[in-house]
Amino acid sequence: MADLPGGFTDALARAVGEHEAGVVPDTFVLMAAAVRNDEQGRGHAGRVITSVREYAVAAGLAKVIAPVRPTLKSSYPLTPIDEFTTWKRPDGLPLDPWLRTHVRLGATILAPAPASQTITGTVADWEAWTGLALPSSGTYVIPAGLATLHVDRAADLGTYQEPNVWVRHA
Repeated sequence: MADLPGGFTDALARAVGEHEAGVVPDTFVLMAAAVRNDEQGRGHAGRVITSVREYAVAAGLAKVIAPVRPTLKSSYPLTPIDEFTTWKRPDGLPLDPWLRTHVRLGATILAPAPASQTITGTVADWEAWTGLALPSSGTYVIPAGLATLHVDRAADLGTYQEPNVWVRHA
């Protein structure tokens, strides 16, 4: 786990850098998988993840990892990702449904990625993106955010660090 990327952004940067340096890959990073809202609950996500995993193995890649964006985390933006990752249902599976999907498909939860992506913008950008007035410097809970938004009015800057959870598929 010590060699895991910091998250989504770091994984992408490493992939490009190592490709340019001629490093032969041994790991497939599943960066995103999404299903339209009206198609959710029909097993599409599982089929996509399984297909990608099979493709990676067939291509000779020994490891398949993913920085998973836990969907339920937006209901708990004040809870640190390392604590959220430990939450289980009575059956022992993760409380988060997207993490649970990965685990049911054979994935192992490896580690939280507290700053998987960092998104910055002006205060006006963040007001447009969130539909919220951000009248003073401080910390804000934003719609669908997995963490809080930090606003510095003097610098005209909003910074959001999105956490993810690293999983490894067998």
